[in-house]
Amino acid sequence: MKILYLHRSKEFGGYSFEELFTTIKNNIKNCEIVDFYDKTFNGFFKNISAVKKINTDLYHITGGIGYYSIFLPTKKTILTIHDTNHYEEDLKGLKKWVFGYLIYKLPYSNSKFITVVSNHTKNRLIKLFKFNPNKIRVIPNCYPINFKYSEKKTDDSIFKILQIGTKKIKNLERLIFALEGLNVELTIIGKVNNKISTLLKENDINWVNKFDLNQEEIYTEYKNTDLVTLISLCEGFGLPIIEAQVIGRPVITSNKCSMPEVANDSAHIVDPYNIEEIRFGIEKIINDDNYRNLLIEKGLKNAANYSPNHIASLYENLYQEILNIN
Repeated sequence: MKILYLHRSKEFGGYSFEELFTTIKNNIKNCEIVDFYDKTFNGFFKNISAVKKINTDLYHITGGIGYYSIFLPTKKTILTIHDTNHYEEDLKGLKKWVFGYLIYKLPYSNSKFITVVSNHTKNRLIKLFKFNPNKIRVIPNCYPINFKYSEKKTDDSIFKILQIGTKKIKNLERLIFALEGLNVELTIIGKVNNKISTLLKENDINWVNKFDLNQEEIYTEYKNTDLVTLISLCEGFGLPIIEAQVIGRPVITSNKCSMPEVANDSAHIVDPYNIEEIRFGIEKIINDDNYRNLLIEKGLKNAANYSPNHIASLYENLYQEILNIN
């Protein structure tokens, strides 16, 4: 069985779902996986032509370029949709309609199955675009294969907190207000703008900023922290939750969108709009050793549901199912 993975252009790079599907590819046992990246050639139709010349049993569009499905055989095409956040939060008017048509509606019509990373994303697609639920399969993300448990003893002199992401939806401003006056060191992964930098200084936060890290460097940041925060306003999945948990770090996360689903009662859940609630959760994890250890224990059990081998097997089963139908 040969599967062609169609990825976004390598210019997106970094720590994203291209790396996720590299992990999945490396853990699928009975398939030959070939990768193709958008913009490999100069010109969209040159890329389409190159793709169609590759001999394969199935095409799997891994995210962001669903419009490729228009030019591929519907019965042999799978599309993964990670979230609807950009469509719902950032776009309006004609741009929103065009984006919805090209990224969601038309690719849906030209794909055999849609895979999504959470029930939240599935439900949003059904509500927004009236997708047939029988055509959607929920296959969660997995943590990277090299992420493993690493014991860390909390340093009494300063408690280290790790925040992954700096986009507005990551809710960094409210996290900063919640940390005011606490003896912590906040490491922020992602470029910090002037507004956030000013807030950090005004609230006297001890902070470190790092960006453009590779996967191994991010793994090191997880190992060096005492707590991971993901109190986003919305996430299609919330990968830092399980990445932190498999390493053995407690997580405080949001009660919105997919995050309670992914955390599955193994993280401290807060209202991301309530600064006092966020602060209370952080202080409880800092000061209550038993509670912190309970979150770590429950997190390790939860992360086991998202192992690369397990998630790869779910995709492999879907590929085989489609081939059997065809």
